[in-house]
Amino acid sequence: MDVHPPHGGIHSWRDFFVHLVVITLGLLIALGLEGIVEWGHNRHLVHTAEANLTAELQANRKTLADDLRFLDAAQRQTESDLSILAAVKQTNHASQELTFHWTWNGPASAAWDTARNTGAVALMNYESAEKYSDIYGQQAMVAAQSVVYVRDIYRTASPLEGGHKLGQLKPAELDAMIANAQQTLVDLKYLRDLSVSLARLYQKAPGGDS
Repeated sequence: MDVHPPHGGIHSWRDFFVHLVVITLGLLIALGLEGIVEWGHNRHLVHTAEANLTAELQANRKTLADDLRFLDAAQRQTESDLSILAAVKQTNHASQELTFHWTWNGPASAAWDTARNTGAVALMNYESAEKYSDIYGQQAMVAAQSVVYVRDIYRTASPLEGGHKLGQLKPAELDAMIANAQQTLVDLKYLRDLSVSLARLYQKAPGGDS
């Protein structure tokens, strides 16, 4: 920002005050223009961030709906595995095989990370920023619990690694599998509760149903 005084010497107090007024007006105009440019930049930054967030949350909402269906199938599978394990423990004979298939996609957070890193969140009105913060905070909880749930599945299946057969397992190994499968159900149900709460938050987000 450059402001130059008018050309010519100062020969009187009148000339001095004219120079002072001209310089002051120039500074005020320059600052005003700079403020307008910055305001426009900030407005564009917030608008872009909100558009990206709305698109990301709409995609996340669809992903979550699929994940909830996957959890329903996983619960039925785990309950079936528990019944099979209980029967093997009682009869020492495995007539069915266990299944450990799982699917989980999880919500994205790239738009939120970008909005925070660029300072767009700080420029939003408080109500909008709070809603986005609540949603992405809940997403983080869902993501963390999904890791626990998937780890449970691998822990349950670990005695069968290396080609071991269910009917060949020792009683202690069967007990461990049963305990881990039960823990899988507990963690799965908690993951579902967190996911349902997240689905409600999506409905309150910009672009949601309410």
